[in-house]
Amino acid sequence: MGISGRADLPWMSSAVDETRRRGAVPGQHDPAGEAGHRRQEQLDVEAWEVRRRGRTVRLWSAELLVRTTARDAGDAAFRLVTLAHPYHRTGHAPRLYSVAGPVLGQAPSDGVAPAGPRNAWPGGDAATGDAATGEDAERAQAAGHAAALDRAGGGTQPSRAATFPLDLPCWQAWQRVSFLAGPGDAPARAAELAATVVGPLGEPAAVVTRLEPQDGRRDPVGGRLVHPACDAGSAGIDALWNDFDAVDGGLGDPGEPVALAAVCLAAARELRAEFGLRPDRPVPAGGRVDIPR
Repeated sequence: MGISGRADLPWMSSAVDETRRRGAVPGQHDPAGEAGHRRQEQLDVEAWEVRRRGRTVRLWSAELLVRTTARDAGDAAFRLVTLAHPYHRTGHAPRLYSVAGPVLGQAPSDGVAPAGPRNAWPGGDAATGDAATGEDAERAQAAGHAAALDRAGGGTQPSRAATFPLDLPCWQAWQRVSFLAGPGDAPARAAELAATVVGPLGEPAAVVTRLEPQDGRRDPVGGRLVHPACDAGSAGIDALWNDFDAVDGGLGDPGEPVALAAVCLAAARELRAEFGLRPDRPVPAGGRVDIPR
Protein backbone atom coordinates (compact mmCIF):
# COMPACT_ATOMS: atom_id res chain seq x y z
CA MET A 1 0.00 0.00 0.00
CA GLY A 2 1.03 3.62 -0.33
CA ILE A 3 1.04 4.27 3.40
CA SER A 4 4.58 5.33 4.22
CA GLY A 5 4.40 8.77 5.81
CA ARG A 6 4.16 9.29 9.54
CA ALA A 7 2.73 12.82 9.55
CA ASP A 8 -0.76 14.06 8.85
CA LEU A 9 -1.66 16.47 6.06
CA PRO A 10 -0.82 20.11 7.02
CA TRP A 11 -4.44 21.27 6.88
CA MET A 12 -5.57 18.38 9.05
CA SER A 13 -2.76 18.97 11.53
CA SER A 14 -3.91 22.56 11.88
CA ALA A 15 -7.49 21.41 12.45
CA VAL A 16 -6.32 19.01 15.17
CA ASP A 17 -4.35 21.76 16.92
CA GLU A 18 -7.24 24.22 16.75
CA THR A 19 -9.75 21.70 18.07
CA ARG A 20 -7.47 20.91 21.00
CA ARG A 21 -7.06 24.60 21.82
CA ARG A 22 -10.81 25.18 21.71
CA GLY A 23 -11.45 22.23 23.99
CA ALA A 24 -8.81 23.26 26.50
CA VAL A 25 -9.71 26.96 26.69
CA PRO A 26 -13.47 27.58 26.35
CA GLY A 27 -14.53 31.09 25.42
CA GLN A 28 -15.70 33.44 28.15
CA HIS A 29 -18.97 34.23 26.41
CA ASP A 30 -19.90 30.83 25.04
CA PRO A 31 -23.65 30.23 24.74
CA ALA A 32 -25.22 27.47 26.80
CA GLY A 33 -23.95 24.06 25.76
CA GLU A 34 -21.05 25.38 23.69
CA ALA A 35 -18.44 24.18 26.20
CA GLY A 36 -19.84 20.65 25.95
CA HIS A 37 -19.80 20.88 22.16
CA ARG A 38 -16.16 21.95 22.20
CA ARG A 39 -15.30 19.09 24.51
CA GLN A 40 -17.08 16.55 22.31
CA GLU A 41 -15.24 17.79 19.24
CA GLN A 42 -11.96 17.39 21.11
CA LEU A 43 -12.88 13.85 22.14
CA ASP A 44 -13.76 12.96 18.55
CA VAL A 45 -10.48 14.35 17.23
CA GLU A 46 -8.49 12.54 19.92
CA ALA A 47 -10.27 9.29 19.04
CA TRP A 48 -9.39 9.89 15.38
CA GLU A 49 -5.74 10.49 16.21
CA VAL A 50 -5.54 7.37 18.37
CA ARG A 51 -6.84 5.26 15.49
CA ARG A 52 -4.62 7.02 12.93
CA ARG A 53 -1.45 6.04 14.78
CA GLY A 54 0.71 8.49 12.84
CA ARG A 55 -0.27 7.13 9.44
CA THR A 56 -0.79 9.49 6.50
CA VAL A 57 -4.42 8.81 5.65
CA ARG A 58 -7.10 10.91 3.96
CA LEU A 59 -10.88 10.75 4.06
CA TRP A 60 -12.51 10.41 0.64
CA SER A 61 -16.02 10.37 -0.78
CA ALA A 62 -16.91 8.52 -3.98
CA GLU A 63 -20.18 8.90 -5.88
CA LEU A 64 -21.45 5.76 -7.59
CA LEU A 65 -24.14 5.63 -10.28
CA VAL A 66 -26.24 2.45 -10.29
CA ARG A 67 -29.18 1.56 -12.53
CA THR A 68 -31.88 -1.06 -12.56
CA THR A 69 -35.24 -1.79 -14.07
CA ALA A 70 -38.21 -1.96 -11.75
CA ARG A 71 -41.99 -1.77 -11.70
CA ASP A 72 -42.17 1.25 -9.39
CA ALA A 73 -40.18 3.35 -6.93
CA GLY A 74 -40.62 0.86 -4.09
CA ASP A 75 -39.33 -2.02 -6.17
CA ALA A 76 -36.42 0.11 -7.39
CA ALA A 77 -35.55 1.12 -3.84
CA PHE A 78 -35.41 -2.52 -2.75
CA ARG A 79 -33.05 -3.33 -5.59
CA LEU A 80 -30.85 -0.22 -5.37
CA VAL A 81 -30.88 0.48 -1.62
CA THR A 82 -31.47 -2.85 0.14
CA LEU A 83 -29.54 -5.13 -2.21
CA ALA A 84 -27.16 -3.42 -4.63
CA HIS A 85 -25.14 -1.26 -2.26
CA PRO A 86 -21.37 -1.10 -1.68
CA TYR A 87 -19.59 -3.35 0.78
CA HIS A 88 -16.53 -2.19 2.68
CA ARG A 89 -13.75 -4.52 3.82
CA THR A 90 -15.68 -4.86 7.08
CA GLY A 91 -18.89 -5.76 5.25
CA HIS A 92 -22.12 -3.80 5.06
CA ALA A 93 -21.44 -0.42 6.69
CA PRO A 94 -24.60 1.73 6.50
CA ARG A 95 -22.89 4.59 8.35
CA LEU A 96 -20.40 4.94 5.52
CA TYR A 97 -22.74 5.47 2.58
CA SER A 98 -25.95 7.24 1.64
CA VAL A 99 -28.29 6.90 -1.32
CA ALA A 100 -29.96 9.62 -3.38
CA GLY A 101 -32.90 8.25 -5.33
CA PRO A 102 -34.05 6.14 -6.92
CA VAL A 103 -35.46 8.32 -9.66
CA LEU A 104 -36.68 7.48 -13.12
CA GLY A 105 -33.75 7.51 -15.51
CA GLN A 106 -33.12 7.46 -19.19
CA ALA A 107 -32.66 4.12 -20.90
CA PRO A 108 -28.97 3.22 -20.75
CA SER A 109 -28.17 4.33 -24.28
CA ASP A 110 -27.45 7.89 -23.17
CA GLY A 111 -23.71 7.34 -22.87
CA VAL A 112 -23.55 8.36 -19.20
CA ALA A 113 -22.78 4.91 -17.84
CA PRO A 114 -20.11 2.59 -19.30
CA ALA A 115 -20.63 -1.02 -20.31
CA GLY A 116 -21.04 -2.37 -16.75
CA PRO A 117 -23.97 -0.24 -15.59
CA ARG A 118 -25.41 -0.15 -19.10
CA ASN A 119 -26.00 -3.90 -19.07
CA ALA A 120 -26.40 -4.40 -15.34
CA TRP A 121 -29.66 -5.03 -13.63
CA PRO A 122 -28.94 -5.30 -9.92
CA GLY A 123 -31.39 -7.04 -7.67
CA GLY A 124 -33.61 -8.46 -10.40
CA ASP A 125 -34.03 -11.65 -12.39
CA ALA A 126 -32.18 -11.21 -15.66
CA ALA A 127 -34.57 -13.43 -17.58
CA THR A 128 -38.02 -12.38 -16.49
CA GLY A 129 -37.75 -9.04 -14.70
CA ASP A 130 -40.21 -10.07 -12.00
CA ALA A 131 -40.74 -7.19 -9.57
CA ALA A 132 -40.56 -7.59 -5.83
CA THR A 133 -44.05 -8.23 -4.53
CA GLY A 134 -44.13 -9.30 -0.93
CA GLU A 135 -41.72 -10.83 1.51
CA ASP A 136 -41.26 -14.09 -0.36
CA ALA A 137 -40.38 -12.34 -3.61
CA GLU A 138 -37.94 -10.09 -1.79
CA ARG A 139 -36.22 -13.13 -0.29
CA ALA A 140 -36.02 -14.64 -3.74
CA GLN A 141 -34.38 -11.50 -5.07
CA ALA A 142 -31.99 -11.48 -2.10
CA ALA A 143 -31.06 -15.09 -2.83
CA GLY A 144 -30.38 -14.16 -6.45
CA HIS A 145 -28.22 -11.23 -5.40
CA ALA A 146 -26.26 -13.38 -2.96
CA ALA A 147 -25.62 -15.85 -5.77
CA ALA A 148 -24.43 -12.96 -7.94
CA LEU A 149 -22.00 -11.90 -5.20
CA ASP A 150 -20.76 -15.51 -5.05
CA ARG A 151 -20.12 -15.42 -8.79
CA ALA A 152 -18.27 -12.12 -8.47
CA GLY A 153 -16.21 -13.54 -5.62
CA GLY A 154 -15.38 -16.67 -7.55
CA GLY A 155 -14.20 -14.76 -10.57
CA THR A 156 -16.75 -16.49 -12.79
CA GLN A 157 -17.32 -14.58 -16.00
CA PRO A 158 -20.96 -14.25 -17.10
CA SER A 159 -21.84 -16.47 -20.02
CA ARG A 160 -24.17 -13.77 -21.33
CA ALA A 161 -24.73 -10.10 -20.70
CA ALA A 162 -27.65 -9.08 -18.53
CA THR A 163 -29.99 -6.76 -20.39
CA PHE A 164 -32.65 -4.27 -19.41
CA PRO A 165 -36.17 -5.60 -20.13
CA LEU A 166 -37.93 -3.24 -22.48
CA ASP A 167 -41.29 -3.50 -20.68
CA LEU A 168 -40.03 -2.03 -17.37
CA PRO A 169 -38.87 1.54 -16.71
CA CYS A 170 -35.26 2.31 -15.89
CA TRP A 171 -34.40 3.69 -12.46
CA GLN A 172 -31.13 5.07 -11.16
CA ALA A 173 -29.60 6.05 -7.84
CA TRP A 174 -26.44 7.75 -6.68
CA GLN A 175 -24.60 6.16 -3.79
CA ARG A 176 -22.21 8.39 -1.86
CA VAL A 177 -19.67 6.22 -0.05
CA SER A 178 -16.99 7.32 2.43
CA PHE A 179 -13.65 5.63 3.06
CA LEU A 180 -10.09 6.27 4.20
CA ALA A 181 -7.12 5.78 1.89
CA GLY A 182 -3.38 6.16 1.99
CA PRO A 183 -1.44 8.26 -0.54
CA GLY A 184 -2.31 7.22 -4.09
CA ASP A 185 -4.79 4.53 -3.05
CA ALA A 186 -8.09 6.43 -3.34
CA PRO A 187 -8.93 5.64 -7.01
CA ALA A 188 -8.28 1.92 -6.54
CA ARG A 189 -10.28 1.86 -3.30
CA ALA A 190 -13.23 3.65 -4.94
CA ALA A 191 -13.14 1.19 -7.83
CA GLU A 192 -13.08 -1.74 -5.40
CA LEU A 193 -16.13 -0.42 -3.55
CA ALA A 194 -17.96 0.10 -6.85
CA ALA A 195 -17.12 -3.46 -7.89
CA THR A 196 -18.98 -4.82 -4.86
CA VAL A 197 -22.20 -3.48 -6.40
CA VAL A 198 -23.04 -6.30 -8.79
CA GLY A 199 -25.68 -7.18 -11.34
CA PRO A 200 -27.60 -10.47 -11.54
CA LEU A 201 -24.76 -12.31 -13.26
CA GLY A 202 -22.08 -11.02 -10.90
CA GLU A 203 -20.92 -8.34 -13.32
CA PRO A 204 -20.07 -4.81 -12.10
CA ALA A 205 -23.21 -2.67 -11.83
CA ALA A 206 -21.85 0.69 -10.63
CA VAL A 207 -19.58 3.34 -12.05
CA VAL A 208 -17.60 5.93 -10.09
CA THR A 209 -18.81 9.32 -11.27
CA ARG A 210 -17.00 11.49 -8.71
CA LEU A 211 -14.13 11.13 -6.26
CA GLU A 212 -13.35 13.91 -3.80
CA PRO A 213 -11.24 14.31 -0.64
CA GLN A 214 -13.11 15.24 2.53
CA ASP A 215 -10.56 17.25 4.47
CA GLY A 216 -13.02 18.90 6.81
CA ARG A 217 -14.48 22.35 6.39
CA ARG A 218 -14.45 25.89 7.67
CA ASP A 219 -17.07 26.91 10.17
CA PRO A 220 -19.48 29.30 8.38
CA VAL A 221 -19.68 31.61 11.42
CA GLY A 222 -16.17 31.99 12.78
CA GLY A 223 -14.18 30.55 9.89
CA ARG A 224 -12.39 28.06 12.14
CA LEU A 225 -11.09 24.77 10.81
CA VAL A 226 -13.44 21.85 11.50
CA HIS A 227 -11.80 18.43 11.48
CA PRO A 228 -13.77 15.71 9.62
CA ALA A 229 -13.90 13.68 12.84
CA CYS A 230 -16.20 16.33 14.30
CA ASP A 231 -18.81 15.57 11.63
CA ALA A 232 -18.27 11.80 11.59
CA GLY A 233 -18.95 11.30 15.31
CA SER A 234 -17.69 8.40 17.40
CA ALA A 235 -19.60 5.67 15.54
CA GLY A 236 -18.52 6.99 12.14
CA ILE A 237 -14.90 7.26 13.28
CA ASP A 238 -14.89 3.63 14.38
CA ALA A 239 -16.53 2.47 11.15
CA LEU A 240 -14.02 4.35 8.98
CA TRP A 241 -10.95 3.18 10.85
CA ASN A 242 -12.17 -0.41 11.26
CA ASP A 243 -12.52 -0.55 7.49
CA PHE A 244 -9.13 1.05 6.88
CA ASP A 245 -7.40 -1.27 9.34
CA ALA A 246 -8.96 -4.20 7.51
CA VAL A 247 -7.37 -2.85 4.31
CA ASP A 248 -4.04 -2.06 5.96
CA GLY A 249 -3.66 -5.52 7.43
CA GLY A 250 -5.94 -7.48 5.13
CA LEU A 251 -5.68 -9.82 2.18
CA GLY A 252 -4.42 -7.35 -0.37
CA ASP A 253 -4.02 -3.77 -1.46
CA PRO A 254 -7.04 -1.78 -2.69
CA GLY A 255 -8.33 -3.15 -5.97
CA GLU A 256 -6.45 -6.45 -5.87
CA PRO A 257 -8.60 -9.33 -7.16
CA VAL A 258 -8.01 -11.51 -4.09
CA ALA A 259 -9.25 -8.74 -1.79
CA LEU A 260 -12.31 -8.00 -3.92
CA ALA A 261 -13.16 -11.70 -4.08
CA ALA A 262 -12.99 -12.00 -0.30
CA VAL A 263 -15.27 -8.97 0.16
CA CYS A 264 -17.86 -10.29 -2.31
CA LEU A 265 -17.93 -13.77 -0.80
CA ALA A 266 -18.29 -12.34 2.70
CA ALA A 267 -21.05 -10.03 1.43
CA ALA A 268 -22.94 -13.03 0.03
CA ARG A 269 -22.80 -14.75 3.41
CA GLU A 270 -23.90 -11.57 5.18
CA LEU A 271 -26.84 -11.07 2.83
CA ARG A 272 -28.04 -14.64 3.27
CA ALA A 273 -27.86 -14.28 7.03
CA GLU A 274 -29.83 -11.04 6.87
CA PHE A 275 -32.68 -12.68 4.96
CA GLY A 276 -32.55 -16.07 6.65
CA LEU A 277 -31.28 -17.89 3.56
CA ARG A 278 -29.02 -20.89 3.17
CA PRO A 279 -26.65 -21.34 0.23
CA ASP A 280 -27.56 -25.02 -0.15
CA ARG A 281 -31.26 -24.25 -0.69
CA PRO A 282 -32.11 -23.00 -4.20
CA VAL A 283 -35.01 -20.63 -4.53
CA PRO A 284 -38.03 -22.27 -6.22
CA ALA A 285 -39.50 -20.64 -9.29
CA GLY A 286 -42.47 -19.44 -7.28
CA GLY A 287 -40.19 -17.31 -5.15
CA ARG A 288 -40.88 -18.91 -1.74
CA VAL A 289 -37.84 -19.35 0.45
CA ASP A 290 -38.03 -21.43 3.61
CA ILE A 291 -36.40 -19.81 6.60
CA PRO A 292 -34.10 -22.22 8.42
CA ARG A 293 -35.19 -23.05 11.95
